[in-house]
Amino acid sequence: MRKIFRGILVGLGALVLWSAGPALSDDTHHQGALRTIPAQEASGAVEKPADPTAASPASEQTGIRIQDAVVCHDIVNREPVGSGDVFAKEIAKVFCYCRVVGASEESSITQNWYYQGTLKASIQLPVRSRNWRTWSYKTLAPEWTGEWMVEILSAEGTPLGSIVFFVR
Repeated sequence: MRKIFRGILVGLGALVLWSAGPALSDDTHHQGALRTIPAQEASGAVEKPADPTAASPASEQTGIRIQDAVVCHDIVNREPVGSGDVFAKEIAKVFCYCRVVGASEESSITQNWYYQGTLKASIQLPVRSRNWRTWSYKTLAPEWTGEWMVEILSAEGTPLGSIVFFVR
């Protein structure tokens, strides 16, 4: 029996992480009904097509790389919903979703959440297979408007990617 979800509540304010388990094969994971809610309707976010990280650098020791990475307003059935790069200040939380591929052994990634250049949270997420989906989220205060960035690092600290978004 496969583990589907593993969650941990982290004590940095209202920060929660989930590790979703092995990703389904491409022909399987698109068959489920994905609830898509227009970002403007659900959260006030301005929706923009995801920019895939086609050439993220691989970690030298573990061989992992980021296949997909987006910020969004929800995760449904282990998939991001309402991805974008601008979110309304009324949104309660923002998720950073990653598909990590190429791990030859159990490893981890770290998602560092920066608000206007200041580190607000650093979340370590396990990577337990060659094709692994995982995410964390940050609860936002309405006054935290402006530029945000999520930096994604390998277990060794090698940068694998980053995502800049704005809260207005």
